[in-house]
Amino acid sequence: MGTSQSSPGPGGKSPLIPPWADDTPEQALPNSGNRRYASFRESLGRAVSNGSSSDLRKAVGHYAKISSGGSAAAVRRMGSATSVGSQLFGLLTSGSGTGTSAINLDSLNGLPVDIAISRITQSLATEDGDSEKIRAAMNLSLAEALEGIEIFDSQNVTAEIITNTMINYLCRVIFVQLMMDSGVHLTKLKRLNKQFT
Repeated sequence: MGTSQSSPGPGGKSPLIPPWADDTPEQALPNSGNRRYASFRESLGRAVSNGSSSDLRKAVGHYAKISSGGSAAAVRRMGSATSVGSQLFGLLTSGSGTGTSAINLDSLNGLPVDIAISRITQSLATEDGDSEKIRAAMNLSLAEALEGIEIFDSQNVTAEIITNTMINYLCRVIFVQLMMDSGVHLTKLKRLNKQFT
């Protein structure tokens, strides 16, 4: 059973970068301030209420500049996601995984495409606080890029499929992180999606 309550999102005192996501913990972080989400959430709330693309742009701008701690901190915050994305790109371009992901695309030939996608995701996804977001983004991105293909064949992994997978993966990971940080209720998100699509 679910709950009708949504997460309020992180507070201003939450760390800019959780320990599992920071690949350079020795580097100092900018001062984040206790109300770093206020302008972002206010602008996003207005965008949801009035359908204004201007308010949505303001919200994303506040998020990028203030809530996330700026570009350097945002890159560090997405450390797990970018690391997995890099491994995914390597697997799709070379046909074999590196490091701990000892998967080979040729070994998936002949499997139903959804099983192949599941095995790719299982072999690359991390086990940390970003795991769920990363798995979902990878599954959806691969499924969309391989749409219409029923049986996996590594020879069908074209440059176009790789490009579409990577763009969709990064967009989904960033979007989910932004929404998690927003604290916006799910019903408001559905309304926002309808207004801007």
